[in-house]
Amino acid sequence: MKKLLIVIGAGVGLAALLGGGFIAWALDAYGADPLAQARALHDPRVVIRELGGFLVIRPAAAPSAIGLLFYPGLRIEPKAYLSKLVELSTRARVNIVIGRPRLNIAAFSLDQADEMRRQLTGIERWYVGGHSLGGAAACYYASKHRDGLEGIVLLGTYCGSDISKSRLRVLTIAADRDGIMPPETIGQHASELPAEAQIVRIAGMVHSQFGNYGPQSGDGQPSIEDGQASEAISEAAKAFLQ
Repeated sequence: MKKLLIVIGAGVGLAALLGGGFIAWALDAYGADPLAQARALHDPRVVIRELGGFLVIRPAAAPSAIGLLFYPGLRIEPKAYLSKLVELSTRARVNIVIGRPRLNIAAFSLDQADEMRRQLTGIERWYVGGHSLGGAAACYYASKHRDGLEGIVLLGTYCGSDISKSRLRVLTIAADRDGIMPPETIGQHASELPAEAQIVRIAGMVHSQFGNYGPQSGDGQPSIEDGQASEAISEAAKAFLQ
């Protein structure tokens, strides 16, 4: 995945020479499902604000000292993760900042977690995470900022950076029917992670169910409902973070 980040970065330079086609493609992101977004924004269990250009989710019931800095997947609108991350925030009692990568590509904003971190106060334990390519970007950031982080949460992806000798705690959640990043591929990269890293596989789930942005080209067919996927993601994160 680290090589993929480099390849994408090189591709941008080439695209700049070729014209604005790449920019148009990058900005044509998968949009958030409007109903899921509306439910999240009106969920009384959390407080959602826009701070510094980022979406910030806080549990409403009680303060939390855990913070998760989240990188969206490739060409996926940040708001498309609101519904899943509201559920995660509520169940796991964690504050979450959703990033806004340049051109909707996390590889172009590898250090954006520094800016996201400034939007939260009172945090004692910091985690970074992300979905798909966003997860790889988060892992790369963690490999360069190990001392200031507790761990990493990867959704539908592998790390791509060797952090096997680090003290970082790692949770990888894989979707059983993921057609874009199959669990077998994720398992092949387990050696990049510390020996104590956890990999949770959710049966019947697909890649696009880590967010709410509709079907994704190349993905599998789910055999579980979106609500079940959301609950499974949140329960795995709760067990890990708490």
